[in-house]
Amino acid sequence: MIEIRPVAGLPEIRPGDDLAGLVAAAAALRDGDVVVVAQKVVSKAEGALARPRIGETTWAARRRLAREQAVRVVADAPHVLVVETGHGFVCANAGVDASNLADGQLTLLPDDPDASARRLRAGLEAAAGVRVAVVVSDTFGRPWRLGQTDVAIGAAGLRPIRDERGSADRHGARLEVTETAVADELAGAADLVRRKADGLPVVIVRGLAFEPDDAAGARALVRPASEDLFPRGRGGVADALAAGRDPAGGGPVGLSDLHRALRAAAAVAGGAVRIQRLTPPGAAPTVLAVRGQPLPAGLAAGALVAALVDLGYAAAARPARAGEDAAAVVEAGQGEPDGR
Repeated sequence: MIEIRPVAGLPEIRPGDDLAGLVAAAAALRDGDVVVVAQKVVSKAEGALARPRIGETTWAARRRLAREQAVRVVADAPHVLVVETGHGFVCANAGVDASNLADGQLTLLPDDPDASARRLRAGLEAAAGVRVAVVVSDTFGRPWRLGQTDVAIGAAGLRPIRDERGSADRHGARLEVTETAVADELAGAADLVRRKADGLPVVIVRGLAFEPDDAAGARALVRPASEDLFPRGRGGVADALAAGRDPAGGGPVGLSDLHRALRAAAAVAGGAVRIQRLTPPGAAPTVLAVRGQPLPAGLAAGALVAALVDLGYAAAARPARAGEDAAAVVEAGQGEPDGR
C-alpha cells in the first residue's frame, strides 16, 4: 500500500535555514521513503529570491525576471510568458513565483535543482539515519490541458523514468514507447494532499517500490530539443523573422522538414517558382536557390523562411550573389535564430 503523508509543523523557511534538518525533525522518516519538497522552500532556503525594482509592479517584475532567466522565449502572451530556462524547462514565467511570499518578494528556480535534491537527501540521511529519495517539485501547466500539476524539477536517489521499452504487455505485444515519468508522478501525487494556502511544502510518499539510483536526476525528464515537435509558440515566428539575424551554423535541415517547407513556399507563390537545394545533403547550413520572377520568388523565399523557422530551424533570406542563378537565396541550419 502506498501512503501519502504531508509533513506538518515546519516553520516559515528563510534564506540559510537547514531545510534538511528541519524536515528530519518534523517527519518520522523511514527507509525507502520518498520526500517530495516544494521548489519554493528550496529556493527560499538557498536564497533564490528577488524583489521588484522601485516603482515596478509584481506582475512587471515577474515578466522581467522571466526574460532574464530565459534562454529562449517560446510564447509571449499578455497573461503569460512561456520560456525555456537554462535548466531546459519550458514553463510559464521561467518558474518565477510570487505566491505565499511576504514583502513583495519573488522566488526563482534553484540554479541546479538536481544538486539541491542531492544535498537535501544527504542532509536527511545524516540527520535521520535512513535511506530516502528526494524529489523537488514545482507546478507546471500542460499544453492542451486545463489546470496545473506538480512535476519533478530535481531528484536524487531514484530513477526518474521507468523504461519498459523492449518488454511485452500481458498479451505478448512488444512495448515500443512506454517510459513512465515516475518522478513526475510522485510530485503530482504529493500535491493531492495539500493546497497552496495549507503551508505544507513537504510530503512523504511511503510504500512505493521505486528503482534506487544514486546518479540519476530529474534532468533526464527534459526532452532534447532535437525531439521537440513544437519548438515555437504564438508569436515565435514573427519574433524570429523580425530579428533578421543570420542562421546558426549547425547541421543541415532535415529532409522531411525541408520537403514540408518547400511545399509551403510553392503553395504561397502559386507554383510560379522553382526551388533547388544548392548544397548536398549533409552540408551545413542548407542553401536553397529560389528562382522565378521577382515577386513570386520573394514570396516563396519569405514563405520558405517562415516555414523553416516554424519548424525550429534558423533561417534567413538574402539577395542572390554573383554566380548564383537565383532571384533569392535562403540559408538555414539547426539552431535558434538568436544563434543558439
